[in-house]
Order: sequence, then structure tokens, then C-alpha cells
Amino acid sequence: MILIIIQIILIIILFGLIIFLSEHFFNILLRGFAPFIATRSGIIDKIVNELKLSREDVVYELGCGKAGFLRVMRRHYPKNKLVGIEYLYTPYFISRIQNSFLKNKLIIKRENIFKADIGKADFIYCYLNILAMKKLSPKFARECKPGCLVISFQFLIPEKDAQKILKVSKNEKVYFYKY
Repeated sequence: MILIIIQIILIIILFGLIIFLSEHFFNILLRGFAPFIATRSGIIDKIVNELKLSREDVVYELGCGKAGFLRVMRRHYPKNKLVGIEYLYTPYFISRIQNSFLKNKLIIKRENIFKADIGKADFIYCYLNILAMKKLSPKFARECKPGCLVISFQFLIPEKDAQKILKVSKNEKVYFYKY
């Protein structure tokens, strides 16, 4: 009996893993989404230390995954509106579960980053890939309000000059773009 239960659990885990990998493969290959890779906490701390937010500023994280960037931002800026946008089901649900334990809630939306309304953001953080940044470039130019700061870990926004480049390690950079 115990052996059957273990087999059922393993089948459920395997099935979940197949769905997770299939979803990621489809979205990366066919939709140009970035893979689910989180920004390391040390990098997030360096980025947050560069920012000076007023209480009214709104921060978005596009492709938020588990919303690690926003959770660190929440510790530094407990009163600000922090919005995560994630399309993939697995990281979206993980971020929702983790968010349920926070005192000051984040806003986590399951939405396509290429279709999301970003017009209210004062700061936008992205750790995506070069294809996603290329697709987002005209969206930023069209929808970002004047003065919005777009921050990208590792990937340039094509045909846009960075206002600042922060070297966070030997081979890693954070790009700051003002719109």
C-alpha cells in the first residue's frame, strides 16, 4: 500500500515537472519570454541601494518570477505600491504563496508583460533576455511616463543609451534608463 502511494506521488511530481518544463520551453521558444531565473539577492541589494524613491513612487517588476526584487524593495520602502507581473504559472503561484505571508502585500498579476499597462510605473525592473528587451523597447518609449526609470540586469535596451551603468561583478552590469 505504501509503495503504491509513493508511486502515485512520484507520478504527480513527474507530471508537474513535465508541465513546468513544457510551459517554459513553449514560452521561451515561441513567445520570446525569458527563462525563470531569479536575480541573486546581493545584486538586488546593490540595485536597491542606488534608488531613491518618494513615498508616492510606483515600482513594477516585469517577469517578476518569485518577486524577489519586490520583496527586498518592500523591506526598504514599506509604503510604496509594488507591482509584479508574471506570465508563467509556476513562478506566479510561488510568488502569490510567498506574498500571502507578507504583512505589507505586493500586487502580483498574472499577465503578459508585452501587453501589461506600465503607464503608472515610476520605476520598472527587468531581468529578462535580449529578445524580450528588444520587444519591450518600443513599449517603454510609448508607455513610460516622463521620468520613469527602467532598470535592466544584464541586458541592454536596444538603441537606447543608459543613463547609468552599475558594474556589480566582473561580468555583470545593471543598466539604468530614463524615459
